[in-house]
Amino acid sequence: MTDFFRRHIFNIIAAVFLALFVLVWATVLLRVGTWVPTGGAKAPELNGALVTAAGVLATSLSSLTASALGFTIAEVKSGNQKAGDPNPVIRPSEVAMKLSGRVIFAIMVYMTMGMLVLVVWLFKGQASTDLIGAFALSLLGWLIGAAGVVFQTEKTEP
Repeated sequence: MTDFFRRHIFNIIAAVFLALFVLVWATVLLRVGTWVPTGGAKAPELNGALVTAAGVLATSLSSLTASALGFTIAEVKSGNQKAGDPNPVIRPSEVAMKLSGRVIFAIMVYMTMGMLVLVVWLFKGQASTDLIGAFALSLLGWLIGAAGVVFQTEKTEP
């Protein structure tokens, strides 16, 4: 049993982190998505712990996936330069092949939850809370940065 945990400890940590991220953000989306205005309230009240956890998890996953993607691109570029190419073209397929399954899965989870948050933010308007808006804008920034990298790697050779 101990050997199993040794072999899979990184997968277990990643799974727990991603499951917590999805659970917390699903809770936020459910509360905001099903909220019906009552009285003078403009948006649903969210527990302070839920807001903090959601913010920390979203920021952490965004940073972790962006840095993993950036480091992998740098590694591929460095490898191509060492192979004798002074101005290496970085092919997205090379980068994708170097990314671990955990990183790819984390990116997909982040983008999926982020897109759900973006949709709620766009359709619930004022009722979507600042937390929803902050994550939606963060996702847009992350996507713009990732798209910049993707399109940068598409340069053709001179």
